[in-house]
Amino acid sequence: MDAAKKYSWDSLSPLDAPVSKSSSDAQLSKVVRLIGPLDDIGGGLPPTRRSSPQDWSLLIDRVRHAATHARQVETEAQEQEQRVNEVLERAREDIQNAAERVRTAEARTAAIQNRADELLNAADARVKAAEERARIAEEWLSRVYDTIASEFDVEAAAKRTA
Repeated sequence: MDAAKKYSWDSLSPLDAPVSKSSSDAQLSKVVRLIGPLDDIGGGLPPTRRSSPQDWSLLIDRVRHAATHARQVETEAQEQEQRVNEVLERAREDIQNAAERVRTAEARTAAIQNRADELLNAADARVKAAEERARIAEEWLSRVYDTIASEFDVEAAAKRTA
């Protein structure tokens, strides 16, 4: 049977109009997941206009149960969001503390490096001064030797003893 003939479109409201099976099934599966199976709630078929007051009472109870469940889920979601925010805040604080420790360590490393450079420069200056003193001492030693050799004729005495 053609869909146009199957439904009298003039008498249907927008809510009564047929929807594609995949989208309605997807929407229904979301509702079912939210409130669970109707049998668990006290299910049965939804009441019609000619249903008894007891059927309507059951429907109202189901709606209240679904609303209570929805509020519980919302409360749990808010609590979970609060816990996530607390964890994120702790993580941010830990990151800030770690960054501060890194900055402190870098500053200490730079200070140690500067001190090491100063000590190396001072040691280098002392080595250069010691080398200069050694050069001067060698010059004086050479002059003293030359003076002694020229005054006492060391070469002639060395030849005589040989």
